[in-house]
Amino acid sequence: MVKFITILLANAALEMFPSELVKDLEIRQYLSKLKKKPTEIILDANYHSNFMKNLPDAENRGRPDITHFALLSIFGSILAREKRIKVLIHTCDNKIIFLNPEIRLPKSLERFNGLILQLLKHKRIPPASNELLMELSESSLEELIKKLRLEHDVIIEFSVEGKKCTALEYSELIHYKSVNPLLIFGAFPHGHIKEMQKNVVDHKIAIYKDGLDLFSVIAQILGSIHILEEESIFSSSLKSEKVS
Repeated sequence: MVKFITILLANAALEMFPSELVKDLEIRQYLSKLKKKPTEIILDANYHSNFMKNLPDAENRGRPDITHFALLSIFGSILAREKRIKVLIHTCDNKIIFLNPEIRLPKSLERFNGLILQLLKHKRIPPASNELLMELSESSLEELIKKLRLEHDVIIEFSVEGKKCTALEYSELIHYKSVNPLLIFGAFPHGHIKEMQKNVVDHKIAIYKDGLDLFSVIAQILGSIHILEEESIFSSSLKSEKVS
């Protein structure tokens, strides 16, 4: 029966404003107007789409809101309140972010972006404290999953290309057939998770026939797991009452 869940947000469209863009005169004028350096801005397609056209894989970059909303959904869950969820973020430029289960994230995207910029600069939040809330390292997704495999008995990727499962089916898989599962979600707008080899995951699951917003998918999965746990506790309680 599941005790602890790790969630990995993979290929997250979360990165600093790329330095290679600064060669463009229009972009330099934009930065000058803001009175900011590239290291003081998170790439965001809502504001920078005109600048991103020539970036490799541009359609899957500059969406910090996807990661932000997903994190709010995770840390707002009952399982997170019970301190039974660990969260890792793998970004599109191979940064790895560890989040303390007790972290309180800002609700506004602007403040969240500011927190990420601070992390990218200092490698940890708070910069000088024993109470670590966020920590930064670097790794490819492939190497990260290899390491996580040693700590988890089941690895599940959620993807619209996976096997269609009902809420009961995937909740039972997580709740009854694993102890420390790793759940992987792509935190980007389109396509598939890069560096994800077919034999890396034990199960590839789709919860709906079409793609859904990531925060919605996570909320439904964590909610379904909690409902199944409540039903299990209730059934056990009834059995105990009958025996007594």
